[in-house]
Amino acid sequence: MISKAENKFQCLPELGVGIIYSQKIKEINFPKGLLDTLEIEPQTLCIRDKNDNLILPKKVFKDLNNLPYNKLVHSIGAPVGGSVKPTEEQLKLIDYCSRLFNSPWITEHLSFNATTSFNTGFFLPPCQTEEGLQVAIENIQILQSKLKKPIAIETGVNYLRCNNKEIEDGNFVAELCKATDCGILLDIHNLFANQLNGRQSIETFIGQIPKDNVVEIHIAGGTELNNLWLDSHSGPIDQRLLDITKEVLPEFKNLKAVTYEVFDSYLPIIGDKVVIKELEKVRNLWESRKVKPISGANTEMPKEVINIQKFNQNYSVKEWENTLANLAIDRSFSGGLKGMAKSNPDRIAMYQSLIKEFRASMIARIYKLTVRYLMLTLGMDAFYVILQDFWSKTPPEQLSYKEAQNFAQYLENKAYKMPWLYRLLRYEVAILNSILRHTTEIVSFDVDPMPMLNALHEGKLPEMIGKSGDYEIEITPDAHDTAQWTAISS
Repeated sequence: MISKAENKFQCLPELGVGIIYSQKIKEINFPKGLLDTLEIEPQTLCIRDKNDNLILPKKVFKDLNNLPYNKLVHSIGAPVGGSVKPTEEQLKLIDYCSRLFNSPWITEHLSFNATTSFNTGFFLPPCQTEEGLQVAIENIQILQSKLKKPIAIETGVNYLRCNNKEIEDGNFVAELCKATDCGILLDIHNLFANQLNGRQSIETFIGQIPKDNVVEIHIAGGTELNNLWLDSHSGPIDQRLLDITKEVLPEFKNLKAVTYEVFDSYLPIIGDKVVIKELEKVRNLWESRKVKPISGANTEMPKEVINIQKFNQNYSVKEWENTLANLAIDRSFSGGLKGMAKSNPDRIAMYQSLIKEFRASMIARIYKLTVRYLMLTLGMDAFYVILQDFWSKTPPEQLSYKEAQNFAQYLENKAYKMPWLYRLLRYEVAILNSILRHTTEIVSFDVDPMPMLNALHEGKLPEMIGKSGDYEIEITPDAHDTAQWTAISS
């Protein structure tokens, strides 16, 4: 008998080997036949106007649509793992892009990145209790009712230790599929990280989920830091993960794509040749996906989901989210789940470190000259003190340009006695405004700015300061790459 999921997902087209799209990916000359699909995060390509209204980059979308690849929509704007419901604005964006790019299915994260009070700037694991299950079910059903295309949820990384009040990772996903008949985007690197960090094994996880619901797989490279394996999307795929993936692939009869993830910030470091080499490995996985393994994970799926833990699940979803979110952004707060920080000191510290690294990189990418000036003038330690003070006063933003705007306002309020700081800041804020508003901006200087600008571009302070006088720089939007003002993704 054909299962409901098999009947639903088997008719989807096979999209083969994919990669997460970025401007730098577009510039790589891939060998013919290596890459089939671009997976697009639409939120990373959009900006907002001064009234915080979403602006669709229709020319960017049009140019992207003309590229000779299949397209998949991978949303980062409506995660289903938290109590903050998908917004109408995000639903309209996802729907528009899925129709424009003819995306056969849509994927979203089984995580949360915001509370009702603030953003975390980072995907955090859901509260895996019965209440958390109902929250995620409702969110998935919202996506299904509004988007009218198959929805696949991405299995997330979870750096927290297991506890006896939560549903096991695989069973949590299985119950979501049972309730909503959603698909699964199996991020096997996330599972790999979870296994190495002491959560559920890949074998156990796959043994618990309905395999017919797996329509796509994500695979990536990671790094080890402070005895934890990070889902860093940093380059080459671990050979252990390649072996595991090759072994389990034949279990997924409805698998339609395998997508390689790498953050665009790593692309200049690892180079085009490494990206092409990794895609060749993914291509080999895809071509061997129907070859049954001699041994490996249990391929027998129970007739129904069994052995869901039935402990005293007294976590409320909002209490879980507020506790984890405040701990993750290193923010003092009263109340919360007392045991979370005590049982996870190293894991919480890891979340804090990752979020701070992301926030610092957001600012440095947009205000390159301002940041260099502060570091060269004050030193790294003093600059980090400034960042720490900023972070303690302002919660993270998901979009890098909004994080940068908040940092600029913070510096303006501090009124440091550093004249060149505010000359540089006004200059780089004008560049950002030129991009966001698509306007020409004029920046005035009371000294010749070129000696300072040229020196900072070379990573040093100038030997001589420019002459006093009236100077202006005209900034036009076409002269800058909007890619550096996009969102930071999972």
